[in-house]
Amino acid sequence: MVLLLLAGCTTIGGTPAPADPAPPTSAAAARPRDVPIDGVDPCSLLTEEQREELGLDAEPRLDVGPLPPYPGNDIPLCLFGGFRPRSVSLGVAAVTATGIDLFRSGGLVANIRPIEVDGFPALVAIAPRNTDFCSVVVDVAPGQALDINFRLDGRDAGAPVESLCQDAERAADAVMTTLLTVR
Repeated sequence: MVLLLLAGCTTIGGTPAPADPAPPTSAAAARPRDVPIDGVDPCSLLTEEQREELGLDAEPRLDVGPLPPYPGNDIPLCLFGGFRPRSVSLGVAAVTATGIDLFRSGGLVANIRPIEVDGFPALVAIAPRNTDFCSVVVDVAPGQALDINFRLDGRDAGAPVESLCQDAERAADAVMTTLLTVR
């Protein structure tokens, strides 16, 4: 389930899909400060109130292991789920082996759009062949990023990807709010 949640986000290899204009090449220049996430439990990055606002009423589950598109690295990932008012899944990964530049390299098949989350550079990433979820990747420190992935599950699947991206951006805002409070 963990790998399936994020596996479709991007694919290494192939011909990159057309992307929106590329963000600046140096994410560090736009980052307001470094917020290292070494040792951060991604399950701690959403408060109970934030989970409720996002419709995430299931107990968070931590998993650590390889995670696409970050091969060869054990990535801590927290899975959040919810059933009211709709069936949703949210994955929050604390990636310390590579940063947001992986998405800017052109080696991943994804449509990307630059955004800011709490003043930090971020990208919305959509896999062109798998539009049942949306990811937001936030640049938090050199070579480190938070990867927030939102999808509808079950009977609610098939929502427009733009709606999923709005929810992923809301979740990314909540995650960054909590991270900046504790770091």
